[in-house]
Amino acid sequence: RRAVASPYVGLLTAAWTEQAEVASATAEGLSAVAVVTVGLSNAVGAGRGAAAVWTPSTINTIVLVDAAPEPAALVNLVITATEAKTLALAEAGVRAADGGLASGTSTDAVVVAATGGGRSCRFGGPSSELGAVAGRAVKSALDAGISRWLRENS
Repeated sequence: RRAVASPYVGLLTAAWTEQAEVASATAEGLSAVAVVTVGLSNAVGAGRGAAAVWTPSTINTIVLVDAAPEPAALVNLVITATEAKTLALAEAGVRAADGGLASGTSTDAVVVAATGGGRSCRFGGPSSELGAVAGRAVKSALDAGISRWLRENS
């Protein structure tokens, strides 16, 4: 309907997508764009148990990198995006229902996509050039989204 060529990925969300936050970062001939939606009503701390009551609230993260990452680097980028999310939540002091620090919500999703052009990249962890760029974009978008959500829901 919108003339988007396949392959493509879709996410289902109850979030208002017009409130999505977008941020980008560049360095060393690499660039990344992050698009996030933020809802924190069901914040949880991974590894502490299923304490959250389900509510329509989630953090969806989409990261697009202008690079040609190897498959393992794409997996690394999912982890890096998740680490950036957890860092943003911790720095904002977001708590789960059990009072501990939140690492996300019970319904979060991460999508990483690459243009396939640009530089070839073997790694996507936070210490790699590609991971550092993607992590900055994700954290910047999440910082804005978390701040907005806390302001509107406090």
